[in-house]
Amino acid sequence: MSATKVAFSSLPASALATPSFLVGQEAEELELSVAKKVRERARLLFEQSGAAPGNDDANWLQAESEILRANMEIRESGTWLSLRASIPDASGPGMQIAVKPTRVLLRATLIKNDQITKQDQDETFLLANLPVEVDPPSAAASFRDHNLHLMIKKAQPGKPG
Repeated sequence: MSATKVAFSSLPASALATPSFLVGQEAEELELSVAKKVRERARLLFEQSGAAPGNDDANWLQAESEILRANMEIRESGTWLSLRASIPDASGPGMQIAVKPTRVLLRATLIKNDQITKQDQDETFLLANLPVEVDPPSAAASFRDHNLHLMIKKAQPGKPG
């Protein structure tokens, strides 16, 4: 089930896009979809190298770096984590975020020539490995002027995240 939560809702509705949070099976499907894209790209890199054995790790790391962007700025403040990312060619509507206790995965549709595209290659994926465990249901996000702002409460020690 998708859930939409917005932070800082005092902004005009027209200036603010609310990404959807994926939970349960939908979050798992996003993870599997990204893993499949990485696997397919790594396989293509393997084939392009003449199927030379011994480069599996290098092919996998290159495929991950091509598919997953890791440019989220993470800041800790008290009991919260704040994540920010600039996504210049992304559309807020349709943006999906999966929050796990130790990582955040985001899928955004890219805009080409002022039109939202529907092709697979016109998506971008961002991944952030978190420095502390968080409480995924506490996450709230806003997307304005091509900037994502995500707030997530840190998990309390001794309580499930």
